Amino acid sequence: MAAFSERALAAVSLALRVLTLLLLIASLIIMVTDKIYVGPFSAVEDPPNFTFRDRLAYRYVVSAAVIGCAYTLLVLPFAVIHLAQGRKIGRGGATVVLIFTDVVFAMLIATGAAAGLGLTVEAQRFPEFLDSDSKKFLNMVDLSCGLMLGATVCMVFMITISAHLLI
Repeated sequence: MAAFSERALAAVSLALRVLTLLLLIASLIIMVTDKIYVGPFSAVEDPPNFTFRDRLAYRYVVSAAVIGCAYTLLVLPFAVIHLAQGRKIGRGGATVVLIFTDVVFAMLIATGAAAGLGLTVEAQRFPEFLDSDSKKFLNMVDLSCGLMLGATVCMVFMITISAHLLI
């Protein structure tokens, strides 16, 4: 019964890692492709635009998503091996290190999402000064940061499962 339970938890952990990766990729795509054309030159063929590169908080959101994707891709094979072979990589010490790194990267992703949401909420405080393009841009940033928070929730469940497997 215990082996089945560990195998089931390994399958859930793998599914959560894949879901985390998908949420981070979706967040990254939305954030990178989101832009608005600003100023009196919006009717010009190649007008200047406003993207995530124009605000440091939005750059941090993108950086956190990229780093989270890289980390998830790095640890995904370990979850596959754990499920396929029914054994963990390393002993208890390696699992503790994995839990610790999961916590660190979950916090990184959460702070990235919080920074983006904080700047977006601050920009939306005075909606009378926003045109429809700016509102659409900010809504897409909200969506991107919400997906990152969803990835953080998945990582918290993975941490809980990993800690349960230590017992």
